[in-house]
Amino acid sequence: MSKKGDAEYRWNSGPFQIGIVPQGGAISRIDWIRPDGQGIINLLRPVTEQDIASGNPSSLGCFPMVPFANRLAFAEFEFDGRIVKVPANRPPSPHAIHGFGRGSEWNIERPTVDSLRFNHKYDDPESGFVYVAWQEFKVTAQDVTLEIGVRHLGRTPMPYGIGLHPWFPGGDDVSVSFIATDCFGTDEDMLPTTRTVIDLGRDFSDSKMIRHNRGLDVHYTGWHREADMVWEDAGYSLKMLASERFGNLQFYIPEDGKTFCVEPVSHVPNVHNRPEFKEFGDVLVLDRNQTLSGSMTLIPTLLARPDSGLVDDDDIAQPESRDYSLVD
Repeated sequence: MSKKGDAEYRWNSGPFQIGIVPQGGAISRIDWIRPDGQGIINLLRPVTEQDIASGNPSSLGCFPMVPFANRLAFAEFEFDGRIVKVPANRPPSPHAIHGFGRGSEWNIERPTVDSLRFNHKYDDPESGFVYVAWQEFKVTAQDVTLEIGVRHLGRTPMPYGIGLHPWFPGGDDVSVSFIATDCFGTDEDMLPTTRTVIDLGRDFSDSKMIRHNRGLDVHYTGWHREADMVWEDAGYSLKMLASERFGNLQFYIPEDGKTFCVEPVSHVPNVHNRPEFKEFGDVLVLDRNQTLSGSMTLIPTLLARPDSGLVDDDDIAQPESRDYSLVD
């Protein structure tokens, strides 16, 4: 196990090895030991030592989004009769993106056998965002869960949103499926402009190969909080289950198709400035000491091959049920 203070902190639990980069609170790896004894699979996109040393969470496997997810137009919004300004953190764009957590140092707490928690504090009385945020891994023999949460510590209420931004390995053999009710059209800055029906090009209710959808960047609402990903050539699949708070989804496939993102989030991007979108996923106003949390669970499975000797899914122990209630 690595030491605190290292650029990458590694932690082993059950069949998983987790890598955490404290700068930015990013996840560098979730390695799964194959149950057939044939090595390991990194469930997230592979990263290099240079990526880890770069200090750029967007180059790693997963990063946190807090106290808002995705884009916030012109880095400001009106709340409680005043204009709240936040850093525009992707110059030269005038907009803010992904919150403050990925630009902060996270502190790793002492792990237990099956859980590991890390946190960061943010204190900006001028904006009103004063909070402590956490991420916590919980591991079983079948799955790994990552929870993100935030506790408001300011004297006056503030609106909060959260999300997780995992990057998965792409390729010509990879397919994805999920169900949602609606999605959003966007402007040239990828800010939502209108809710719309899910047309054929954005419908993933039946499994689709990501290679046919490069350049896609869509926000979905009414997501059923479940996604299935398959890497046919590598011989495994990954199911993502999200907690109730994560009723929205951002799905992104870069033009090169070498990676893709299935991002569980709590609200529509820029809903702070678009009150007409609140019914499709709103931020949550927290008073002092109130919390907001959500989680994603990743369940890897080897694909059954003819004459492989692998057991059917029905014979594999299924993960225990979880209580995903929101704590106020």
